[in-house]
Amino acid sequence: MKNNSSFGIIGFGAIIAAILFFTAKGLFPVLTGVLKAFVGIVAVGAILLVAAVIFFAFRKGDEKEKDTVKAQDSAQLAKGRSSLMELRNLGMRIKNTQVRKLNEEICGNVDKILSTLKKQPDDIQKLRQFFNYYLPTLTTILQKFVAIEESGVPAENIAASTVKCLEDIKKATEKQYAALFDDDILDMSVEMEALTIACKRDGLLTDGDFR
Repeated sequence: MKNNSSFGIIGFGAIIAAILFFTAKGLFPVLTGVLKAFVGIVAVGAILLVAAVIFFAFRKGDEKEKDTVKAQDSAQLAKGRSSLMELRNLGMRIKNTQVRKLNEEICGNVDKILSTLKKQPDDIQKLRQFFNYYLPTLTTILQKFVAIEESGVPAENIAASTVKCLEDIKKATEKQYAALFDDDILDMSVEMEALTIACKRDGLLTDGDFR
């Protein structure tokens, strides 16, 4: 009796084991497919995450660079406004009518250039020559002229040379203003060199003024 029971239990267990085996074997392809899908989702997620990190890193770098450029542009415009104010203050001290008139006309051109650049900030960096050469050169010339006038020394000869240089600078500012509405900003290196030579020859500028 016990033997029959034992054989019955063993037989029942074998049937259950067989059922589980064939069931697992049938489910194996499904489980494999699920696992592959899961791995694929994880891989895609990782790729998207890396792409997002790279994108935001570049975006942050671009924004930082743009902020730096904007700060430089603002500083350049502020420098230009400061130079314009100094030129106008010097103009009020000039006694020679022709020199004073030319300075006023140049200041008008400078004011128009600065106002246009405020609306077209992309052109600010293109006018480095204007900010770093013409405005400082004009300021230096006028400072020296005012000093000579206020010293009481006859200034007829130096006035004629100053007028000639101011006329050249006036033409340069007019060209620069007109160029703001063209596709290309003028490269005024040739005019700068000619003006420098003329001003040095007439004693209005020295090598020390360009340090």
